[in-house]
Amino acid sequence: MKQRTTYLVSSPEATHPDNFVIESTSLQIKPLQAAREDRFTIGYDELPAQVRNVLSQCSELHIRWSTSKPYATVDPYGSRVPAGLHIFASRRREAVPPICNLLNNAFGVKNCKSLEESFIQVPGGYQFYSPLASIAAFRSYLDSLICSPNEKDCKTRTGSIDSADYIDIKFDAVSQILVANTFWSQPEKPWRETVRPTEGYKNIEVGVLGNEKPMDVESLTLGGFLHVVGSLFLFTFASRHFQFPASYSLTTMKPTGLHPKLQLSISPSLKAPSEDCTLNAYFTLPRALFVDKYQLSSTNPQLLESLNIKRLRGVNGETDLEAPVWGSNRWGSTVLVEIDHLRSTGQGGLNVELPLHLRYLEPSYNSTESTVRFALPSVFWACHSEEWSKMRNSPFDRSRLGWEYLFPDQTMYHHLSPAGDAWKSVGIPVLDLRHAMMVKIGTVAVILGGFLWVSWKIFAASREGKGKSEERVKKTQ
Repeated sequence: MKQRTTYLVSSPEATHPDNFVIESTSLQIKPLQAAREDRFTIGYDELPAQVRNVLSQCSELHIRWSTSKPYATVDPYGSRVPAGLHIFASRRREAVPPICNLLNNAFGVKNCKSLEESFIQVPGGYQFYSPLASIAAFRSYLDSLICSPNEKDCKTRTGSIDSADYIDIKFDAVSQILVANTFWSQPEKPWRETVRPTEGYKNIEVGVLGNEKPMDVESLTLGGFLHVVGSLFLFTFASRHFQFPASYSLTTMKPTGLHPKLQLSISPSLKAPSEDCTLNAYFTLPRALFVDKYQLSSTNPQLLESLNIKRLRGVNGETDLEAPVWGSNRWGSTVLVEIDHLRSTGQGGLNVELPLHLRYLEPSYNSTESTVRFALPSVFWACHSEEWSKMRNSPFDRSRLGWEYLFPDQTMYHHLSPAGDAWKSVGIPVLDLRHAMMVKIGTVAVILGGFLWVSWKIFAASREGKGKSEERVKKTQ
């Protein structure tokens, strides 16, 4: 097992060697205000049996969780996904990995039954999403998995996961290596740590880095202190993801009704990183909500123009227009739209509307409304890259974020930041079971009354017609 801890500071003074105490068997870090990423590289044979049982049937597995709390990104950690738990899995041939059992045990996910029942199919594999607000269940799972009952230091380390902004876990069958990343954009209090060799770790690297002036427009340059080297250094790498100085918010337009509209507001005014860039928004919608891909097709250009949408780039998952919520076990759908950013209105920014539709929900007791939560989308620029072949060499690269397969490999991304809480909700009318019998009786009464009224009108019209016919016969005689 290997561990790499990276501190990303905003001030160059923080990377000075005087801020560290280096001894033969330890490294002491003085109080440090910085973003932090912990990266663990674990060999397949070092993993617990229950984890190996799942991974042995996967050719690729990505598990990532993002907090709903607002946080600021910093390069090279600029990429974002909607809040919640995201899974991408690619299985080996006809294998059916028991991945839902792992998700239930590790994250407390209850709406996952099996890969084929609960995941939606996307190019290259299967995708699952759960609006998981807390990572506490995963922390408890790690405690039981790797910490002995009396090992306080271990539980202290796993406890810090509760305040993380995102967690990434990825495995591929070719390398037979699992890599787990945990990221904090800022500490609750300055980091203070003494790093010592730990049993089971082959190597522990600690870096305190700061962003320097890039040597290339498509690259990032970091300089600072690396414990393995023991001296100041500077290195440059091509990056797939960058942060972009703009924010966005999401509101549900009123009145909601059965066809709610989401309004995405982006500010300040937008200027693309380069002329070939497109602005996109990636939504993860629970199965109670869906878009009508036919309504948003290119054959309806006037509607798209009024919504400030240039085109619908992709829809995957539950898109059946008539199916109720209980008609499917899959979690929902993903939607990627390309935004018409040229319609940005000066300093006022840009407003984009996405029309949604509601499915029928299960009836409820003591309530005529059910609340459905969903995450804010990821909003990003997608731009052509000349250095795309070097991106895989970045030590901070993130992939399988959900939308990359809809873009060429020669693409880099500039991510906008959400403003405020990452969750939104919409109220959906449902049947209150206390009044179910009254509704049944009322429905039958209305249908029967309508039938009798129509029958009476038909009967009356036929009698009137017959009378007029007999009168005309008498007149002709």
